[in-house]
Amino acid sequence: MNHSIFKDLVPSYLEKLTSEETNRQMEKHMKECEECKKYVMEMQEGIFVENNNEHNFEKESIDYLKKVRFKNRRKIFIVAGSLLASFIIITVSYYFLFVYMWIADENNVQKNIQRHGTAVTLTFQSKSNNRYLLAVKDSTNNEYTDDIIMYENWNIFGDKKLNIFSELVMSSRDGVNITYTFLDKNTLLLNNGEKRELTDEDKINIQFKNNIEEIKLKDLYDFKID
Repeated sequence: MNHSIFKDLVPSYLEKLTSEETNRQMEKHMKECEECKKYVMEMQEGIFVENNNEHNFEKESIDYLKKVRFKNRRKIFIVAGSLLASFIIITVSYYFLFVYMWIADENNVQKNIQRHGTAVTLTFQSKSNNRYLLAVKDSTNNEYTDDIIMYENWNIFGDKKLNIFSELVMSSRDGVNITYTFLDKNTLLLNNGEKRELTDEDKINIQFKNNIEEIKLKDLYDFKID
């Protein structure tokens, strides 16, 4: 086989594109010609190096993409984690500032009783300017309010845009009022218009943090708190 023709066929031979007959002739020629055999080996090494370089380049590209994806994923996790942490902090802060209430300490409550005609009003006001009181009233055993629990909360942000409880805050800043209407010292006028003759068992229980104050309704008519 002619040397020039052989060398022209080598690329196809290495890519296994030549026929079986051509392969036999080329292999026979390589046995007879050391120079052509060496040429084929050099071509094989070149193709191997080229393929290896392509493989390494592809591997480097894949590794680079993996690193980019990892960094992007990490950034997403960091941003998502930061947003979640901020949301939790804001939610918890809002709860403790505006929603959470605790039973008031009696030492932090200014109590007063005023009588206007036959109406007697109990007034409770926080001694701290940054807090307000809320009275939870209940008629446990009677037709009038006989159980009062005094709660306390932070008196901040009266703006409706910042605090959905702003109306409650504004209405409670001047204190909490609970009024009882008497017909006389021993007779209470109920909300439904009925009369109730008072006994020593008719009492108001005012619950604070550390104790419960008890006031008899019969004594409330003439009762004063210093």
